Amino acid sequence: MNRRLIFSITAIGIAVMASQIVLMRELLIVFYGNELSIAFILASWLAGGAIGSAVLGVLSDRIIARVRFFGACQIALAAILPLIVTASRSIRAFMGFNAGEIVPIMPIAAASFFLLLPLCAVFGFLFSLASRIYKPEPVLGAVRIGQVYVLEAIGAIAGGLITSFVFIRFLNSIQIMAVLSLLLAASALLVAMPYGKNKGMPVVRAIALIALLANTVMWLCGGWAAVEKYSLEKAWHPNKIVASKNSIYSNIVLTRRPGQFSFFENGLHLYAIPDRQFAEEAVHFALLEHLAPQKVLLIGGGVGGLLGEIARHPVGKIDYAELDPTIVEMARQYLPLDYSGGISDERVSIIYEDGRRFVKEAREKYDVIIVSLGDPYTAQINRFYTAEFFAEARRILKSDGILSFGLTSSESFVGTDLANLLRSIYATLGTAFADIKIIPGETAYFLASPGRGMLTYDYKILMKRARLRGVELKYVREYYLFSRMSQEIISYMESLLRASGSMRINLDFRPISYYYGLIAWASKFRDSNFTNILKSVNEKAIWSFAAIIYMAILAAGFIGIAKKKLFRAAAIVSVVANGFSQMTFQVLVLLAFQAIYGYMFYKIGIITTAFMAGIALGGWTIVKALPNIDHRVGRRILVLLQGGLCVYPFILIAMLNYFAATTGKYVSWAGANMAFIALPIISGFLGGAIFPVAGKIYLRDESKRGRTAGLAYGADLFGSCAGAVLAGIILVPVLGIMKTCAAVAAVNLSILLVLIAGVVFL
Repeated sequence: MNRRLIFSITAIGIAVMASQIVLMRELLIVFYGNELSIAFILASWLAGGAIGSAVLGVLSDRIIARVRFFGACQIALAAILPLIVTASRSIRAFMGFNAGEIVPIMPIAAASFFLLLPLCAVFGFLFSLASRIYKPEPVLGAVRIGQVYVLEAIGAIAGGLITSFVFIRFLNSIQIMAVLSLLLAASALLVAMPYGKNKGMPVVRAIALIALLANTVMWLCGGWAAVEKYSLEKAWHPNKIVASKNSIYSNIVLTRRPGQFSFFENGLHLYAIPDRQFAEEAVHFALLEHLAPQKVLLIGGGVGGLLGEIARHPVGKIDYAELDPTIVEMARQYLPLDYSGGISDERVSIIYEDGRRFVKEAREKYDVIIVSLGDPYTAQINRFYTAEFFAEARRILKSDGILSFGLTSSESFVGTDLANLLRSIYATLGTAFADIKIIPGETAYFLASPGRGMLTYDYKILMKRARLRGVELKYVREYYLFSRMSQEIISYMESLLRASGSMRINLDFRPISYYYGLIAWASKFRDSNFTNILKSVNEKAIWSFAAIIYMAILAAGFIGIAKKKLFRAAAIVSVVANGFSQMTFQVLVLLAFQAIYGYMFYKIGIITTAFMAGIALGGWTIVKALPNIDHRVGRRILVLLQGGLCVYPFILIAMLNYFAATTGKYVSWAGANMAFIALPIISGFLGGAIFPVAGKIYLRDESKRGRTAGLAYGADLFGSCAGAVLAGIILVPVLGIMKTCAAVAAVNLSILLVLIAGVVFL
């Protein structure tokens, strides 16, 4: 029986991690795809798990037919998994939003929570139930909780690896969920097998067998492929889907309406084809400002018509950096030749690499660099508007070179929230470039050159250059530029942007423009409460709130010491802080990796799996020794582990600073493939070790093993939920990575001081 349970618990870990990856990707497509939506989706996942574990976990000690209930829950999950993907794709239409339309904050939070709650609550409850039925004899309860924790972590490692390297490459989302459904149904059947004709068990076996057979029939008759096609058509209605492909980087969808194609990446509209006005503005403002451009670097947007516009100039070489080959492949396969002709121009070299990474390592000098990535509403895009990127771009520009990019704006009036975003980027751009011009409009185009006097607002000069080069333009013409570049409009925009003295510089490790971008994004909706919350956050407010938390922990701790009641409560508080710290560390590592190397989505599965490997290793190490650890020794071990959480943030700071500042092929390889794998293993080890030790300290009554397991697991998930929301949305953008590390260290230090005092005085 125990072997079957080991398989079953491991299978649940596989299902948890794999379904989380799939549903995160699916909901990112539904909800626009920025980190704010990621935070709410992940928080909803963790909150649902916490509710299932902490609230429903109480029932695991009261249920008599626990094994039968365990099998029934697995069958329920097997049924839920394929359905939840189709439900997630229908939720946008249910809420009344069209494909590609931005969804407000509160609908994202509410929809994520209610959609994921049934699934995650069952997952969380199964942890408590498994802790109760795995070796149910009333001894060594803390060891059994720890063993279940490790087994689930091992399953999560397998699930992360299989999903990242196999499933996503070869299966669609519905098919992945169908495979997980097969696994859980088989697991339920195995768990029910040894019980013969025990009450209810034949029913569990029969339903599990029916689920297996039905799933198999769906595979054989192409049913899952049909469900995938139908759900995608519903999700993208009224657009007609030409193609939808998952790559290791993202989900790319190409849709078609009469006379127009559109590309979407993770649900975010990239560009429509043809859109000649956009293509002309993005290209010709920059190229006509240069006297004689010969070498051009384009970052993004090439498939959207920009390559074709650049090719109309007598340039000698065009380098096009595009991270995801899927976009180019789909353009070549599905777009008419006159829409994608620029891709085939003999002067074009397509570089399948992150544009930021390419700029950092490039040795050539360019006349013009055009960045066509849109507003910094995601941390991934924000990397192209930081002081570090602007310095790197200046390094590879010739002395008369030009950098160009466009941001959402307005011709007549720019609101405060959008103005703060534009000012922040303008101030940051000024750290690297001496000459900056802005062409106002619904999209404001920023033009920057290292030397003064290279740029002009005289549209007559620009038109003369166009005629000399034989470039016939439809939109970027005299009558259009006369209005677009009028002195009145330019003066308004420049005065607006130059009021940036109080604006903080946007940095890789302190992405403040991303924070302003979130506010500008949120302010588009009527949800003023959430917008006001974001606006009220500043560094002083964060440190003041943190100080209150520190003092509350210390005060509660010393009251507990005075009353001789400390360690049981302190153990749970330590688990909450551990969950918060681990999730924050994960966010910091992922964002830092993205800032330094630029392909986080490719490595996210590996980094997350490394973290789970650390959890499994830490949990296994402690669980192995736990039978010989009494409560006094357990308290001392908890003190040491809590001290590790205080030290780790400073190790993280040192490592991140080193790899951000150091260049070179071998150092870069070591950082991406060794250091950034080791860092989550170390933090995961600490987290995995704290959980069973805290369980040992808290568990006093073996009859309440399930309740204790649920409470501890729920506390861990609750802390992780807080970390998911706070780290990516508030702490990192406002404080930066380094100060966020210090803040997390301070939280853990306050708990450490209480634990040390408890060891000394109790």
